[in-house]
Amino acid sequence: MKLNVDDNETKEFKSDIHKDEKNEQDIQRQEDESYEENDESDKINSHDNSQESGTEVLREEISRLKQTSENNLTKLRYLLADYDNYRKQIEKQMQGKVESTKAELILKIINIYDDYLRALNTVENNTCSPAIVDGLNGILKNIETLLKSEGVLEIEAIGTPFDANVHDAVGFTSSEDQPENTVVDVVRRGFMLNKKVLRPSLVILSKKIISNKDTEQPKME
Repeated sequence: MKLNVDDNETKEFKSDIHKDEKNEQDIQRQEDESYEENDESDKINSHDNSQESGTEVLREEISRLKQTSENNLTKLRYLLADYDNYRKQIEKQMQGKVESTKAELILKIINIYDDYLRALNTVENNTCSPAIVDGLNGILKNIETLLKSEGVLEIEAIGTPFDANVHDAVGFTSSEDQPENTVVDVVRRGFMLNKKVLRPSLVILSKKIISNKDTEQPKME
């Protein structure tokens, strides 16, 4: 009977040990699971923090690139504005050069036109053949048509007041019919090109006649 009691105690002892081991295993397993959960949570948190950090860096990079793009766009606008001003300046200079060259050429044609007029007057005064005179007049009209088509207009002078902008006075003559400093004769015709004086008119101006009556003093009684 005593042996049986010891065996029972032994069994109970072993059973308690087995329970303790099982409890320890359960506790260890729970600890392991808890560690794994914590480790997984740490990984998730680390991943989230990494994503947030990456997003912030990306935002900063986008902001930097946007600012750089705006600065480059502003520089490009200034560059285009400078180029446009330069282009307009060059076009203006080229236009001025073209007009200056054109004026010089037309002025040479006008000088030839003057010589042609003098030659035609000489021919007409020498009672040349009417056929020749008609032919020369036809050429004269062609020259005048050419000048007019290029914007050349003769300056009106006879009977107009003297204007230093379009007239050059080369002499004076007494006149009772015209006010003083009125153009009464043209020595050389003047011309304008596109509203600019190409060659001023050489003119004779009227001068007031002073009579003896104007200089007489009233007699004292």
